[in-house]
Amino acid sequence: MAFGLLIEGLIGYRIPALMDDAVRREMFRLAHAHGTLLNLVLLAAAFGARLELVKVEGATAKALALGVVLMPLGFLLGGIWHYKGDPGLGIFLVPAGAVLLIWSAVRIGLSAR
Repeated sequence: MAFGLLIEGLIGYRIPALMDDAVRREMFRLAHAHGTLLNLVLLAAAFGARLELVKVEGATAKALALGVVLMPLGFLLGGIWHYKGDPGLGIFLVPAGAVLLIWSAVRIGLSAR
């Protein structure tokens, strides 16, 4: 929520570091959106585990937690330090996070009762 508030403040005050840089603006927007939605996925997994509808333990829980962190972090780092028209090297964290999220989603789906 703090990151979303920061982005809104930068946009509201028309800060040139964000407004004049399309790549940074897009990467920050993607980081915020993925962070928000993936935290809802974490909540759904926690409620499902609490109600014993699915199993989220061990490697599955670690992969889910790491994927939820890596994906938005990759977008954020890709926007902070980037090249002329391309995201920075931090963007390589995004596919790693996506693979972890897909793997954990399949494992959670297979454990559903």
